[in-house]
Amino acid sequence: MTEFLRLLSTYSPLGLIRYFRIRLMGKELLVTGSCNCCGNCCRRINLEGARGWMRSKKEFADMVKDFPEYERFVVSGKDNQGFLQFSCTWLTENGVCRHHKNRLVLCREFPDKSLHFCGGALPKGCGYLICEVRPFRKYLDEFTGSEGKQ
Repeated sequence: MTEFLRLLSTYSPLGLIRYFRIRLMGKELLVTGSCNCCGNCCRRINLEGARGWMRSKKEFADMVKDFPEYERFVVSGKDNQGFLQFSCTWLTENGVCRHHKNRLVLCREFPDKSLHFCGGALPKGCGYLICEVRPFRKYLDEFTGSEGKQ
């Protein structure tokens, strides 16, 4: 039950549909590609706080008190789900991080598969893809299972 409540608090309605469809179809997510250094991921960022995706400037101010490294982000608007969107002040004009070696884990791990479940999408120009795929182990199990019957 607690897993379901966690899903409700962090996944959007579209994300819940994606999550349950993937589970029912026996698929998983695969991230492929590489960074094109377009900087679009740094211009429209959704941040997750203790209670899910941030919706208010007060939530953000409270997070910055606890985690001063998030001061590099400024509120740039809201997305179509009402979540705050941020841009990073460390982004240079040519689309790279001014302090690349000191970037946050959030930035190092982009794109995280959770983007798919919060109802988000990769920014235009991004060199990554998030795909729903059938796990290789299922193909392998079928192959070894059919081989053993011969």
